[in-house]
Amino acid sequence: MPDQPRLTPSGDVARVFFALWPDEGTAHLLDRAAALLHRLRGGRRTRRQTIHLTLVFLGDVDKSRLAELIAAAGRVVAESFTLHLDRAECWRHNRIAFLTAEETPPALLSLVRDLEVALAGTGFAFDRRPYKAHITLLRHADCAKENPALEPIHWAAREFVLVESVLGAAGASYTTLARFPLR
Repeated sequence: MPDQPRLTPSGDVARVFFALWPDEGTAHLLDRAAALLHRLRGGRRTRRQTIHLTLVFLGDVDKSRLAELIAAAGRVVAESFTLHLDRAECWRHNRIAFLTAEETPPALLSLVRDLEVALAGTGFAFDRRPYKAHITLLRHADCAKENPALEPIHWAAREFVLVESVLGAAGASYTTLARFPLR
């Protein structure tokens, strides 16, 4: 059963997305990978407490619809899986350095597809681009350098979350609004 939404007092909309959020051990390994990439590529590191894997980005949603959004996601029945992050890459067009998997688990792709179907069925708008599983570790990175070989990180995904993003002077801060178990 997902947590009840925690609404913030400011504004009528919440900037939200669904994501996988790492446990403490996985977050530590991802942060170490970010440090290694930072030494190689420079740029601005993602703060350890904000490292995640986005599943579906919705953007601004009227806060009066958050309960409906949580109910739609709660109807998604998905399998747990392990994501093997075994590749470092960098997008030159936006200078984002990230980790990804050579092979995306079918259960992850099914989760994203089922979430999109549930959201579309209830009239929620979301970012509809082809899905590329990635964990952003650096922004403003020097992508001209060769991608380093990294020790694979094995992330056991046992739940997904609905997160609110609030932009501030120090960057985005995130609040988990609801949790959804994976079978």
